[in-house]
Amino acid sequence: MALNRRGLLTGGIGAVAAGLLSGCGGKDLDDLLAQAATVPKSTARLTWWVSEIPSRRGAVVADLIIRAFERRHPQIRVSKINAMSTSDGNRSALTTQLAGGSSQPDVYQGDTTWPPQFGHAALALPVEQVLPDGFWDAYPDALRRSSTYLGKVYAVPFFTDSTYLYYRKDLLAKHGLRVPRTWEELLRTSRTVQQTGDVADGFLWQAGVTEALTANVTEFLADAGAPVLDERGRAALGGPEAERAFSLMAEFTSSGVTPSNVTTWAESDSQDAFVSGRGLFLRNWSYAWVNASTPEVSRVAGKVGVALRPGFEGTGRSGNSCAGGWSNFINPSSRHLGAAVAFARFCAGDEVQRLLAREAGVVPALTSALHSKEARAAGDATVLRAADLRLVDRPVQTPYYPQVSKALYTPANSVVGGDLSPAAGVRAAGDGLRAALEGKSQ
Repeated sequence: MALNRRGLLTGGIGAVAAGLLSGCGGKDLDDLLAQAATVPKSTARLTWWVSEIPSRRGAVVADLIIRAFERRHPQIRVSKINAMSTSDGNRSALTTQLAGGSSQPDVYQGDTTWPPQFGHAALALPVEQVLPDGFWDAYPDALRRSSTYLGKVYAVPFFTDSTYLYYRKDLLAKHGLRVPRTWEELLRTSRTVQQTGDVADGFLWQAGVTEALTANVTEFLADAGAPVLDERGRAALGGPEAERAFSLMAEFTSSGVTPSNVTTWAESDSQDAFVSGRGLFLRNWSYAWVNASTPEVSRVAGKVGVALRPGFEGTGRSGNSCAGGWSNFINPSSRHLGAAVAFARFCAGDEVQRLLAREAGVVPALTSALHSKEARAAGDATVLRAADLRLVDRPVQTPYYPQVSKALYTPANSVVGGDLSPAAGVRAAGDGLRAALEGKSQ
């Protein structure tokens, strides 16, 4: 069927209910939840849409999870559908497929920003009734908030992703410099080491016109104490704090601390530059630690340290990290809802979460797994320091989040590129946010 994306993401409650019923063979939500609450005793075959999960020791992590699940549930077989490498690409492909009523994939790995969009469009099953009481007590509050839309939970935790400041500990030691505690200090330190010729770039990050820049903007605004939305979910971006954040982004490039082509970069571009030895500092997600520390792919392996992100001088707001990661969603049109829920819950449980700590270059969602013997043995600083982070939510609690994200990253990209002043960028972002939240932007 032809899919009108705007119509899909802006329909009212009646349209949502109609979509749910028409997408599931005419069954109502109570029927679906009854099916989802029971693990089948007969043979069932599931498909799992899953992206490649970074591996510590070369194993295909998704295959390890599937084999572990099938040992516990021998009547259920799981096969993978290899997903795309980007959040936006997966969202587009899944939206098209699920809106057509496809029964596959039964379970799909999705970004933690997706629940409002997919829940609003009835492309994910609300699962709070099939989760046990107290379930969320074992997971970070930020993950529960991002999984919930209008009081309903649409995602089951899998793994989280947080951002850190990676740095060349060998170069800081060589020049007698400490890990920067503020952005102002990072700028000074970067210029000092760049002037010696020991490194080409000071600070590597992501400022392309993608969701990656939205995450960065969210963090810089939090560092400056600038809210994006107010307590009622309305646009609140503006004022000197927001301009301070946008001014910092502009200064990175205008000072030469960050290369000018950062305006085209996503996470992989900045990571590639860092592991090739080009940069002194890198802001990236937790998975970058494994890649930076692996001699086969990194020229700087053994020379990298990890710290919490700095803050602005005089604010005391260091250690902010965008709350990211991936969860498992249930296709409401699945023919095996009980098996699908069992698999999603298994991925959120202790066995898989410890497996992730041992084998995967990601942060387990289960809080206890962060302190497990597997996490200590892996020695991944991003896992061991995860509890020290201040998690910051992107403004995701709206079905218009793709438009909200665009309203942030488009003017921010122009500010970084020197085409807009920081003040003009903040005004454009504020205006764009208001339009996006009202469903008036594309």
